[in-house]
Amino acid sequence: MKAVLLALLAIGLALQPGDALQCYTCTAEMSNKNCQNVKNCTVADTTCWTSRVSAVGFVTVISKGCSSNCEEEAENYYVGKKNVTCCDTDLCNFNGAHTLQPATTLGLLSMLGGLLLWGPTQL
Repeated sequence: MKAVLLALLAIGLALQPGDALQCYTCTAEMSNKNCQNVKNCTVADTTCWTSRVSAVGFVTVISKGCSSNCEEEAENYYVGKKNVTCCDTDLCNFNGAHTLQPATTLGLLSMLGGLLLWGPTQL
């Protein structure tokens, strides 16, 4: 009798669904303060994501959610930038995506490097 009860208990624990990942979610919000809605993701969702799109440094739009195949992305455009970050623990997407360095920083470093390589005798 004890063996049957133990077997039923083991089967019950094995069939009990696990806890789904929890992520903060929002769509096209202007502030991270408005992106704090908690969502229980589906079992297939294994990551939380945050997308941050900035246009010329004036307007920033943040979106967050659950994903089964999140891909991190960082793009600088002439008129703005886009950044997507992924994480895989409960409520790990609390903050907005890490900000990108302005495109002008890369341009200034390239120009400075070029001047250094050119050498002082050729100036």
